[in-house]
Amino acid sequence: MMGPGWGMGWGMGGGSWLIAGLVVLIGFAIYYFMKNNNNNGFNSSQKDSGTDAMEIVKKRLARGEITNAEFEEIKKRLL
Repeated sequence: MMGPGWGMGWGMGGGSWLIAGLVVLIGFAIYYFMKNNNNNGFNSSQKDSGTDAMEIVKKRLARGEITNAEFEEIKKRLL
């Protein structure tokens, strides 16, 4: 005869603890990746677009397409 605690598996409801733990673990993983992707993606894309625009304005100034006054005005708007 088998005494208490010597059955097959974890008894009634033992599998539900395992499933609940996996759901919590997956939830934390999704939260972590979403938090990192949103912060990095938003900040870096915003920073890159400002840098790219400034580079374009500098090149236009160097080619003589805009004047120094126009450059300063555009720079104020970008920054």
